[in-house]
Amino acid sequence: MQKIRGLAKVTASLSLACGIAAAAAGPALAASPNEAYAAQATGPISAGPLDEATFPGTSPVSVNSDSIAGLLTAGLITDRASATGASTSVANVGVTLAAATALLTAVSLTADAVTSQCTFDPNTDTVSGSATITNGTVNGGLISLISLAADPAKDTTVTVPGVATLTLNRQTTATDGTLTVDAIYVSLLNSTQTLSIGTSVCNTATLAGAPALPGVATPIGATLAGLVSFGGIGYFLNRRRRVASQG
Repeated sequence: MQKIRGLAKVTASLSLACGIAAAAAGPALAASPNEAYAAQATGPISAGPLDEATFPGTSPVSVNSDSIAGLLTAGLITDRASATGASTSVANVGVTLAAATALLTAVSLTADAVTSQCTFDPNTDTVSGSATITNGTVNGGLISLISLAADPAKDTTVTVPGVATLTLNRQTTATDGTLTVDAIYVSLLNSTQTLSIGTSVCNTATLAGAPALPGVATPIGATLAGLVSFGGIGYFLNRRRRVASQG
């Protein structure tokens, strides 16, 4: 009787250990990578992400020039991503917002440089971001010259009448806390065409603890589970004997 009771106590401790081992043996929760890229287009013209840098992955990524036919031209591009941040710099940006006609010139967005960056603060578990636009303008057609803010506030909206809506320093946060910063986000009117220029992405996710000894925790957990099962049988037999003796 005492031996069975002792076994039940031992298996209770083993049950706790088994739970800990099982948790350690579980797969890590994967965090999406921090990333930066020069541009991405969706809609009738679809392309990108261009020149993407990621962490984990490849960083920095630098090219002398790149383009999206019919939509974007760009000069020197440098994208970077690290464990706690991401940034992008795109020089000599040219965007065709509306094609030229027989009577009107094309409506174009130009900028000497477009940048964005985001950073994860491990002390507060928060991410923040910003964007800059150097000598950004919209001109052409019947549009009066529009100057773009050099250090736009978050989600600054600029309307290009009859042509497009621009969102400067566009910041969107996913349900898991991942922050995406688009230095310039273009949405053409009367079309599904969009274009993001200068995008940085930072996440707040962390990796769950992996087993201290990979490949060992799982068999240990299985062994402990077997012992707990055996302990359950011992407890059952012990209870039957107690009931019989009381009867």
